[in-house]
Amino acid sequence: MAVVIADAGPLIALAKINQLELLPALFSTVLITQAVADECLFSPSSDADLIAAALQVGWLQRVDNPISKHSLSRSLGLGEQTSIEYALQADSKTLLIMDDALARKQALRLHLPLVGTAAVLFTAQRKTLITNAELLIAELNQVGYRISADVVAQLKQQLRKATCFSNRS
Repeated sequence: MAVVIADAGPLIALAKINQLELLPALFSTVLITQAVADECLFSPSSDADLIAAALQVGWLQRVDNPISKHSLSRSLGLGEQTSIEYALQADSKTLLIMDDALARKQALRLHLPLVGTAAVLFTAQRKTLITNAELLIAELNQVGYRISADVVAQLKQQLRKATCFSNRS
């Protein structure tokens, strides 16, 4: 089983639309570095409260920031840097959940598997945990968390293909 490591952006985004509980439904445990925890919990808000509650329950687990051993872009935030570094140093397969374009580019350059918030939502729809990922993405866009129409179109196409294949079995 892969180690799942989340960056702050997707956690905050899912908390904003009250869908943070999709993560333990999809992955038994999600890890965040101390830097990500600090970013998520810095300002008092309902989002921070939901993330703090997830840490308390235990499906979201905080790990120490790893010591940097790889050359990553200095333009990355500390949360992105530590998440990528943790994935690189993990002893097992990893999956990163991150949305930041530069961080995603760095992770892909380093051959790290990753998904974003939109992919998490479409996966949840495919597994019938939610009924409509697009409505939740529209809700995210309304609260200022942007997910491009191109990403949504690509994920819808993948969902249609997955549904088509599963209907043939």
